[in-house]
Amino acid sequence: MRKHYIQLRPAFTIVELILFMGIASIMSGTIIPMLVNATESRQRQDAIALVEQNGQQILQAITTEVRNAERIIAPTSGSSGLILTLQHKEEEKNPTIFALSNGTVVMIQGRNKSILSSPLVGVTSFAIDNTSNSDRGGSIAIVFNVRRVIRLFRPLVYNAQFDTVITLKPKDEFTEKTCNCITPYCDTGSGAYIWESCLSGVCVPRTDFFCVDTD
Repeated sequence: MRKHYIQLRPAFTIVELILFMGIASIMSGTIIPMLVNATESRQRQDAIALVEQNGQQILQAITTEVRNAERIIAPTSGSSGLILTLQHKEEEKNPTIFALSNGTVVMIQGRNKSILSSPLVGVTSFAIDNTSNSDRGGSIAIVFNVRRVIRLFRPLVYNAQFDTVITLKPKDEFTEKTCNCITPYCDTGSGAYIWESCLSGVCVPRTDFFCVDTD
């Protein structure tokens, strides 16, 4: 007669199962927060880099145009405002305007419009002080805030303020304009900023911004 032997595998006891579940619970409670913190730290560093990069790009673009401008049209000497308007010797750049629109910094040069800030950040304020002593030459002080909101397990916000003082290069003469367009101005009744751009010798009216604080 042949005998068959069955080898029994050891089974987990209730105590072992409870111990395993306890260890797994402790490990998950430790590892998950570490992963969350690492992710938030990376997101925070990315936000800081993005905000700083955008702020410096905006400052550089404005500084370049101000230093090459012939004069500051707005704000007028000794005053402050929400819109910076410059006169350039190149007709296609007249006027050059910097303003805040829907959380972005916009640059207008003649008929061209460009966005200076990334859609991934928001510009929450934009103010200019004309510190010039006269209409010719002079300088401006500019300040604005850039922020980035990260929505992860809990909202993270990084906000930075950028400011500088920019001086125009001295100009001995002003270039004669081919178009006799109006000087840009703020319509206090509607709150709109009015100006004209030259198109084939014709002044075309434009109004893209508000020149008064609507908050």
